[in-house]
Amino acid sequence: MSSIERRLQRLEDERAILRTLHRYGHAIDAGDEAAWLDCFTDDATFSARGQREGQTTFSVTGRAALAELIAGMSRRPFAFHSHCVVDPLIDLDGDEAHVESYLFVLQEHDGAPVLRLFGRYHDELVRGADGRWRFRARASTVDAMDTELPALVGAHGTS
Repeated sequence: MSSIERRLQRLEDERAILRTLHRYGHAIDAGDEAAWLDCFTDDATFSARGQREGQTTFSVTGRAALAELIAGMSRRPFAFHSHCVVDPLIDLDGDEAHVESYLFVLQEHDGAPVLRLFGRYHDELVRGADGRWRFRARASTVDAMDTELPALVGAHGTS
């Protein structure tokens, strides 16, 4: 492969990885369970760890556990929130990638937008046989969270 082809492939891979990062947020906020699950490999792990006492810490692995997790998340029109990823740093190594990025979640509360939490994502992605990039592991570390706001986990918005 020529130098130009390698550089083009790298740019295309980075764009496809960014698409996965953004697709995740759009899918979780809309409650599009199928699209959210398709962001992960079948054996993927998703975890969240709070930095402060009282913050949630959990980890789930595998398609069934991921499906159960997304089924319990609030979504439009019951709850309005936006999962956002900022400043992703992508390190590619063939068909694998490591991504570090900032995250924040905006949430509607009493008719106003408020910052629910911010932190970091630590992601491991792999290119699938179909050419799509998916999370093999997605770990979020929450640096700060407004615990006074209604939880995002609940049967379609009801906590």
